[in-house]
Amino acid sequence: MTDKLKNGYVTEEKFILECLNRNIPISRPIYNVEPYDFVVEINGKLISVQVKKSWIDKKNRNIVCIKSSYPRSSKTKYVNSESCDYLAVLVGDLDWYIIPTIAFDGVVSNISVSKTGAYSKYLNNWDFE
Repeated sequence: MTDKLKNGYVTEEKFILECLNRNIPISRPIYNVEPYDFVVEINGKLISVQVKKSWIDKKNRNIVCIKSSYPRSSKTKYVNSESCDYLAVLVGDLDWYIIPTIAFDGVVSNISVSKTGAYSKYLNNWDFE
């Protein structure tokens, strides 16, 4: 198993734990074929969530790639409002950015998250607003 794949699984497990600690009901699709990782229930509404971990680029920015491939396939997928409702990004080990996918519709590569950037208002947005 590659380090990238391991990091993805660890990040997903951290998301599960965070939801459980916050009493947010969470479910995972049985098979790894959906364009999202989880479904959470917020105030009776089911919300699909894709989970990612950021990485630091040469300019010391926290970058999230919203373009990826399906496992065992050459098909490319993008995280956007057609594929899921929210993107949950883990920055470091503690900071979660819960970003509505409509906030970056049209972007087809990477986004940068920080406490002072365009997505700063979504830091710890566990109400999924």
